[in-house]
Amino acid sequence: MRLHWPAFLTRFTARSASKYDRQPAPEFLFERRPFTFDCGGRFPGQSATNRVEIRASLAGGKQAPYLLTRSEQLNVSISDVPALIITADPSNVIAVGGSDRSDLFIRFCARAEGNSEAEARERLQQIAMTRRGGVVSLSRSTFDPGHLAMSHLLLEAPTHVQTVVHASSAPVEIRDMNGPVRVTASHARAKILETTGQVDANAFVIDFAGSRGRISLNAEAEINLRITASKFEGTLLAWAQRPVRMLVPLGFQTPFQAIVNRSKDFVCRADLCTTIKHQRKNGFHVFTHIGDGSAAPECVHLRSEQSTIVIDTFSGKN
Repeated sequence: MRLHWPAFLTRFTARSASKYDRQPAPEFLFERRPFTFDCGGRFPGQSATNRVEIRASLAGGKQAPYLLTRSEQLNVSISDVPALIITADPSNVIAVGGSDRSDLFIRFCARAEGNSEAEARERLQQIAMTRRGGVVSLSRSTFDPGHLAMSHLLLEAPTHVQTVVHASSAPVEIRDMNGPVRVTASHARAKILETTGQVDANAFVIDFAGSRGRISLNAEAEINLRITASKFEGTLLAWAQRPVRMLVPLGFQTPFQAIVNRSKDFVCRADLCTTIKHQRKNGFHVFTHIGDGSAAPECVHLRSEQSTIVIDTFSGKN
């Protein structure tokens, strides 16, 4: 039997989605918060010990009385592993940061909660990190809803190392890399900051900030972009099922092209809006910013066939 939404609720939902899809990219998405690695446990009577628990406590989230953790570290020579592949089951968090290190340094923390110490320990034993050559795997033998068991992996790597992350349901953050990066997080969020080489990302939601690279982004939901210089050096393809939002600095000079299904789905509030050219092509509406003419507009290509493309100006200050 097919259920039908009430007409007024359908109209309200459509209006709400449209209003959300026309908003600028929130700047807090691109903040560079320090990578932290807190692997402390908790026993009955103890208060929250880390930022995640403190946020849950402030929000009224219920905590199990026992939290057990296990931490591991790996140092891997890049002469042995010139490229690193990370795979992850659900309920994991992955962070990758480029550094001046000469090797790969991996820190791993498994965390499990329970109403008893035995229950927490049993869940903890279900979480594992294994390495075979250049492949690091985060695995779960069973899945508990409600994040009662999860893990966190932090990788510090030389900036040129090739990195591949396959984590369909695990959020991923990558920053300050210039080697090739490939991310698959089709049911999670991928955050990529100042990563300037070849980047291929496929995720549910993507946040990207930078000013150069060969960037290809494909999102099931939305893409949020922050271009951090007056010119983008390289190529940028951003294609999403829902909104593509781009923040640019004042005086942004790089040509770009935006493709939407309806003309009203292109929203421009930046200082460059008066220079935008509009045409119909192959049934779509194409909006082109010629900029300084230094590159073909197709080199920065934004596309959303079912929602909006939104261009806004930001101050240029980090």
